[in-house]
Amino acid sequence: MVKKVLLALAGLIVVLVIVGFFLPSKIQVTRSIFINAPSGYVFEEVNNLERHPSWSYWNNLYKDDMTVNYGNIKAGAGAVSEWDGKKSGKGKMTITESIPDKSVKMDLDFMEQGTAQSWYTFEPEGQGTNVTTGFEADMGMNPFMRLMGALLMKPEMNKAFDYNLNHLKEIAEAKKDTAQ
Repeated sequence: MVKKVLLALAGLIVVLVIVGFFLPSKIQVTRSIFINAPSGYVFEEVNNLERHPSWSYWNNLYKDDMTVNYGNIKAGAGAVSEWDGKKSGKGKMTITESIPDKSVKMDLDFMEQGTAQSWYTFEPEGQGTNVTTGFEADMGMNPFMRLMGALLMKPEMNKAFDYNLNHLKEIAEAKKDTAQ
């Protein structure tokens, strides 16, 4: 009986490895939303790292576990935030490019889990803004990392982006309402 269980387990591992090799090494996730507010209202929330806790899925998910520290620069290119927690792990986010009211690009360093890039673009449309956010990570040749990316990371990123965009929408549209 034990031999059959071990053979079945070995067979499952072989199948997972084979499937993992056929999955793409890079995962990319993008989401968009229309926000009924000027692009500057959304841009200032994304561009200033100290504002992220008010709309970030990850800050909300780990609010009781995660410690966040900011560098001397809080907004724009060169701004840095670092986090650490038992559940959240350790990491660093750096804004690498900031074009006012147009886009923000960030490098994410998840330490032993690797690196990724994230971005936001802001495209004016009428009285509002189309906001798109994206994430890209290279899972390399490791079939288990590819499986984790496809089965765990990609769905969680979709959930995080939906949360982030909906909260950015609430914040930016409330700013617009109070400015009128």
